[in-house]
Amino acid sequence: MVASNEANKNKAVAANAIKTLTIVGWATTARGQPLSLRLTRQDPPSVVPVRARRGEVLANGPPSRPPSKLPPPTTNELSVTVAEPLGSGRCGNVLAVDTLRLTDPNDRKVRFLYPQAPHLPELRRWRHEAAMYDEMESLHGISIPRAYGLFSADIPAGTVVPGVTSSRISILLLERQGDLLPLGDKLPEEGDLWDVFRDLARLGIEHTDIRYSDILHSPNPEYGLPATPCPYHRCVHTYRVVDFGSAQKTDLTLKRHFFNTAAFLGPMLEGMKRNVILEPWDIKSNVNTANRPIAL
Repeated sequence: MVASNEANKNKAVAANAIKTLTIVGWATTARGQPLSLRLTRQDPPSVVPVRARRGEVLANGPPSRPPSKLPPPTTNELSVTVAEPLGSGRCGNVLAVDTLRLTDPNDRKVRFLYPQAPHLPELRRWRHEAAMYDEMESLHGISIPRAYGLFSADIPAGTVVPGVTSSRISILLLERQGDLLPLGDKLPEEGDLWDVFRDLARLGIEHTDIRYSDILHSPNPEYGLPATPCPYHRCVHTYRVVDFGSAQKTDLTLKRHFFNTAAFLGPMLEGMKRNVILEPWDIKSNVNTANRPIAL
């Protein structure tokens, strides 16, 4: 997501730059008349680490969160329209949006150029995911998407929102990523994907629910921001990991993180070579419980 006035041409918008998200024409009245939904940014809760307390764990506990490099938050309002569905999960849907305008109290000419992908989920689960994205701020645009915050609002009586049955809506606004991984052959640059998961491990993050749909190519250069080089591997990663609704911050060692990841990512990649998508529950049924790595 970039600002496009002359003073800020091609400058990335900070992750805390948006206070209000307005979705135009997505909701309707009971008679089908289009409405706008106005959602307000919510502060994510703090991530509470999970202590394994046995096995291969770090002597000093979970890694500390790297210091934030964000500027002070601003009061910008982003207006968007819903463009197309991108997918769905067990707790929500993923939709692409087209950006209309960014209202900046200090500069009315600012615009957002590129479409983004918000999640439209149930509140409780996605408050946790928003917290995980906040915890991993140092990996935004490197190993995971840039995240612009969790936005919530009560849905007025008589308002119809497609796919939403509760009286409150929450949206996690994320940078749009590239395509799903190819099937039927060995994954190009497979080592880079393993390095992406190593990046998560350096922050103590255990994904715990690795699915085929949770791994995407980096954003298309035609509409995405320039990639940021990885501080650990000194390269630009080809892949991104998403969906941290079940993720945990742990005190596991890098070695144990690797084995935990390999127990699921390894079989999934092998299945992809055979044009087969293996989900975590398919893999778990073939894992010997007695030998299963801890924290999975």
